Amino acid sequence: MRTIAIINQKGGCGKTTTAINLASCLAHQKKKVLLVDMDPQAHATLGLGLIPGEYDRSVYDLLIGKDHDVIAPGDVILEISSLLHLLPSDVMLSAAEPILLQRDYREYYLSDILTPFSGKYDFIIIDCPPNIGILTFNALFACSEVIIPIESGLFALHGLSKLMETIDLVNMKRSQKITVNALATLFDRRTRIAHESLGEMKQLLGDNVFTTVINQNVRLKEAAGHGRSIHDYAKDSSGYRDYMALAKELMKMKVKKLNKTQRVHVPSPVVTNEGVLFSYYAPEAKKVNVVADFNEWKVNDTPLNNIEGTGLWQKLVPLTKGRYEYKFFVDGHWRTDPDNPNKVNREFGENSYIEID
Repeated sequence: MRTIAIINQKGGCGKTTTAINLASCLAHQKKKVLLVDMDPQAHATLGLGLIPGEYDRSVYDLLIGKDHDVIAPGDVILEISSLLHLLPSDVMLSAAEPILLQRDYREYYLSDILTPFSGKYDFIIIDCPPNIGILTFNALFACSEVIIPIESGLFALHGLSKLMETIDLVNMKRSQKITVNALATLFDRRTRIAHESLGEMKQLLGDNVFTTVINQNVRLKEAAGHGRSIHDYAKDSSGYRDYMALAKELMKMKVKKLNKTQRVHVPSPVVTNEGVLFSYYAPEAKKVNVVADFNEWKVNDTPLNNIEGTGLWQKLVPLTKGRYEYKFFVDGHWRTDPDNPNKVNREFGENSYIEID
């Protein structure tokens, strides 16, 4: 089974269009496919003709209720056709992020939901929201591959470096690295800028760019508006030919067999050759500092940098061997490291700590 997350924090790049039509074309190539809608806007769900509210449960119920084993994933999945199934979304999914942020192993919830289906589907396609938050992190920890749709035009590659940094961060905490491929979308062959942006993609990502490009085609928008895939709406269109070509190219790609993602919690913070990388996820925060014995517990001495668009705050601190205690100071509030299980009780509360060998 191959699990593919389709991500880009930039809206309007053809992300959901790709998720719907790639899933449909794979199904019409006799592959059994599960499309997972992880966007609170539920555009993938709408794009397959379903109206939020017309079904009883969504992926939100699985993410939030799974600790109580109340709902089985099979009870939520909807059958679009014999080979194409959907795990739908609705607006309630927007409420999942603050709840998940309070839970341990919060980035593994979707992986746990999808694991029982490893032998049932050939492909799982995950449509992600247009931001890098905890929902997208769940998709990244659940997938083996990522497709990044990039519109062919001015500023097309803006934000790509931040997206790749996020994937690199996830790879540091996984037993198997994610395979990343970019897809040129909304491609207008008549314009020079489209060809230039495609050339820039290939220059930056090398062989990790699909040969197939998705040309601009009004029938793709029409199909989504009618709640149908391009295969079911307009098989005579270039949009259909492009997405079927993408499905065939994807099936031919050689990929590593996906083993269950081990819960390899690389000790947080991450020890690198350059120093120790401290990270804290706080998308709404205005200021985050790491306060520790290595900076004499000075509150403002070591500020973390906000990685724009990801919700992550990070700082690489050069440290030698030894044991260090620390906390985060987030907008005036003390916080231990939620990703580091190593804690010690002190007179003034609990500290996180790291040992460098």
